[in-house]
Amino acid sequence: MSERTIEDLKQEKLWLVWNYMPGKNGKMTKVPFSAYGGATGTDEKYKDTLATYDEAYAAMQSCGASGLGFKIPEDMYFLDIDHREMSDPLLQKLLSRYNSYAEYSPSGNGIHILGTCDSGKLPIVYDEKKKRDVLSGEYYQKNPGNGVEIYIGSITNRFATFTGIPIWIGCSMWLTEQ
Repeated sequence: MSERTIEDLKQEKLWLVWNYMPGKNGKMTKVPFSAYGGATGTDEKYKDTLATYDEAYAAMQSCGASGLGFKIPEDMYFLDIDHREMSDPLLQKLLSRYNSYAEYSPSGNGIHILGTCDSGKLPIVYDEKKKRDVLSGEYYQKNPGNGVEIYIGSITNRFATFTGIPIWIGCSMWLTEQ
């Protein structure tokens, strides 16, 4: 497992664009689509619809998409922390513990932390219904009680939004370059 920077990830074909759209319950949701046009997703069948960062950024600009996103790479995690002030003790603990790339979410009211992990050490079980490995239910990936969600590349099969607005802590930044 190697440490990859955001600049490394920008060169990989794992990027997409998304738009806010009404969901089943009328609540706005983020719907991904390919930078090349058409549907996309994080399943293997969509791998040819993913683009580099530059391609996705150009598509976002030309079609007026709401934002950029990416398929979370294998052996990487994505923490999504909602509705926490920078002074919040839990947020500060997560930022210092993970010491990884951190950015503001699209709403500006949340934080994203992206980093590497050893998925071989995670509690993974095979889900017969989904026909794939998933994170064990004991380690539920979305906790509405504390506003923290965790997604693991190739296990939770989700896309992550990306703003490129890094979080600065003191005199250092969690990202070497946007």
